Amino acid sequence: MRHSIFLVRLCSVLLLCCPFALSAQEQLHYDLQVQASLQQRSFAVKGTLSFLTAAYATDSVEIVISQCEAPPMLRLLTAGVKIAVMDTAQNRHGDMAYRFKFAEKQAPGTRLEFAYAYDRGARPSFQYYIDSNFVMACGYGSAWYPQVSSRAEDGSTKYTRGKGRITVTTNRELTPVMAAATLDTAFSGGYKVSAFDYEQPDIFTLYIGNYARQESRGDVPFYCYTLSANVNGDTLARKASEVLHFLTRQFGPLDIPGFSIVEFPDYVSERTGIGGASIKGGILMPSRALQEFNYALFGHELSHQWWGNKVISKGRKGADMLSEGLAQYGSLQVVQHFDSSRAILYRRTGYPGYIPDQSGFGYLKNIAAGNDEPLDDLHGSNGHLLGDSKGFLVLELLSATVGKARFHQALRHIGERYSRTGLRWSDFLQEVATAHGGSLQWFYRQWFERTGAPAWETRWEQQQNKLMLTLTQKDSLYRLPLEVLVTYADGRTALEKIEVRNSVNSITLPADGEVSKVQVDPFFKVIHWDEALRPQALAMGKVQQVLKLFTEQKIQEAAALAQSFLDKGLPDDTFGVEFSLLYYLGRMKGIQQQHGEALQYYQRALQCPYRLPQQLAYTYYRIAQIAQQKKDTALFRWACDNAVKADSMNGGKDDMQAKVTQLAAL
Repeated sequence: MRHSIFLVRLCSVLLLCCPFALSAQEQLHYDLQVQASLQQRSFAVKGTLSFLTAAYATDSVEIVISQCEAPPMLRLLTAGVKIAVMDTAQNRHGDMAYRFKFAEKQAPGTRLEFAYAYDRGARPSFQYYIDSNFVMACGYGSAWYPQVSSRAEDGSTKYTRGKGRITVTTNRELTPVMAAATLDTAFSGGYKVSAFDYEQPDIFTLYIGNYARQESRGDVPFYCYTLSANVNGDTLARKASEVLHFLTRQFGPLDIPGFSIVEFPDYVSERTGIGGASIKGGILMPSRALQEFNYALFGHELSHQWWGNKVISKGRKGADMLSEGLAQYGSLQVVQHFDSSRAILYRRTGYPGYIPDQSGFGYLKNIAAGNDEPLDDLHGSNGHLLGDSKGFLVLELLSATVGKARFHQALRHIGERYSRTGLRWSDFLQEVATAHGGSLQWFYRQWFERTGAPAWETRWEQQQNKLMLTLTQKDSLYRLPLEVLVTYADGRTALEKIEVRNSVNSITLPADGEVSKVQVDPFFKVIHWDEALRPQALAMGKVQQVLKLFTEQKIQEAAALAQSFLDKGLPDDTFGVEFSLLYYLGRMKGIQQQHGEALQYYQRALQCPYRLPQQLAYTYYRIAQIAQQKKDTALFRWACDNAVKADSMNGGKDDMQAKVTQLAAL
C-alpha cells in the first residue's frame, strides 16, 4: 500500500489502494468488536480471526497491530497446533509485528484461528486519530485491528483483505461509518450498536463522529456523512452519483453495496497531515474540500473504485500507472465531460481548486528539480508526483492513439478479466495493443520507458495559399501527433493535424487567407516543454525539491533545504520562489505546532515583491488560523479580509469567503 501526503493548498488525495497480495493467506474472516469511548480516549478491540494457511507460510504467520496502551492479548485457538516461538518487531510504520513460529510445519490449507483483545488508546500514528469528538482509524495506514501479513508477487509483505462482521459500540449521538459494507443498527441503553458486514474482502477503515447523513439513489446508493452545516451533502451525493454513472460507462460495472462520502474535521487534517483518502466504496475528505464540488477531485477518487480497488496491480512494474495514473486519467475524462472549458487548464497548469502540480506544468517543475523516472518504474512519492502529472497526460495521448472508444472498451475488458487475478503491467500493455489492432511498442518505449518530455521550436512563413511550417525537435526525438491552430488576419481559425517523427520536419499546410499566427499543440494535448511555461518551471524547481521532501514527510530535511536556498539568495526571482519557500516553511512550522515561527514566515512571505496568486490567499488564511488560536481579534479580522480580497483577485478559485466564515464560527 502506497501513501502520499500532499500538504499543499486544498488537500492531498491519498491513494489507499495498492498492489495488495494476491497470493495471500486465504479466506481471512473476522469477528471483530470495537467499544469506542471518545471522552476517555478509549478504543477497545477484541474478537477472533481465522484463515487458511498459504503454501509459503506453513512454518510461521505474522500478525500486525498498532502499538497500544498496553501489550495486546493475542493467542492461537486452533487445537493441535503449537507455537514454538513468538517474536515481535516494530515495522516501518511504527506498528508491532507478531511473528508466530510453529513447532511443526502445517499443511497448506490448515485453518488457523486467533483471539485478540486490547485497547488501542489515543497514541497517534499514521491515519489513526482519536479525540473527544472524532475517530479516524484507517486500516491502510495503521493496523488498528489485527492485520494478517501476506506475500505479494514481488516478494514484499502486504496486509491481507478479509471478510467478516465488525460491531462498533458508541454513545447514541455518534455515528460510525464504514464503506463497502451492509449495516444493521440497534440501541441498547445509552449506546448505539452498529454491525457492519463485509461480504467481499477488504481492508477495514472506520470513522466515528456526530454525523448527519444524506442519501442519493441512483445506480449505486450514495451516502454523504457530514459534520458541518456549510457542507451540502445533498449536492455532493447527487453530483458524485452523476460522476460515478459516467465513469461506469467508461470503465464498466462495479460491485459495491453503496458509496460513502465522509467528511472529517479540518483540524484533524492539519494535525495529522492527512488531506483525504480513497477506499473501496468511499472517500474521506476534510471539510474545506467538500464546501464546493470539484470535478477533478471527485473524478480522481471515484476512478480509484476501479483502478486500485476493483483491479489490483500485480508486481512492482507499472503499479503506480495502474492505480494513480489511471485514476487521474479518469479524472480528466470527468472534467472533459462535465466542465470541458477548463480541461485545457487541467492539462496545462492544473484544474482550479485541485492540486495545481497535477498537470503538465507540475511535471516540468519536477524535471527542473531533478526528479524524474520512467513511468513504468516509479518509486515512493513519485507514484503521485509523476503519475498524476505526466502519467495521466500520457494515458490520454495513448487513448487518442488507440481511439477513445476502443481504449475504453479495453479498460472495461480489463476490469472484468483481471478483477480477481490482478493485473500486471505487461497485461495492460498487451490488452491495449490488442484493442488497437497493431503494435504500440514505439509508444511504450517513447512514453513509458524513458524520462523527459519533448521540446521543439517552430518557424513558419506563408507562400500565397501555402503555409510552410518547420518544426525542429530539441534533445530527444519523438513520434508526435500534433494539432496546429492557424489564425487568420480576419479572425478566422483553422485546426490542422500533423505528425512529426524527425529532428527537422518541414510541413506544408493550406492557407485560406492572410495568416497572422500559428500555434503548435495550442490545447496542450501532448505534454511538452511549452516555451511560455519553461522559465517559471525552471525557476520553481527549487520549490519542487522542497515539496518532494515535504510530501514524503521529511519535514526537517525539507525545511533545511528551503532555508539553504533562502540563505544563498534569489537575486533574479521574478516568479515568487522566495515567497513560496517562506510559505512552505510556515506550513512546516505550523504542522510542528510552532505557531509563532510559522507566523513569522508567513509575514516575511507577504513582504516579498513577487507573490504567487494561488498561494497568497492561503497565506492570509494561515495567519487567520494562528490569530484565532492566539485570540488576536484584530489580526484575525485583518487576515480574513485580506484572504478574501486575494482570493477575489485570483478569480475566487479557493472560495475563501466560505472558509473564513467557517473559521470564524469555530
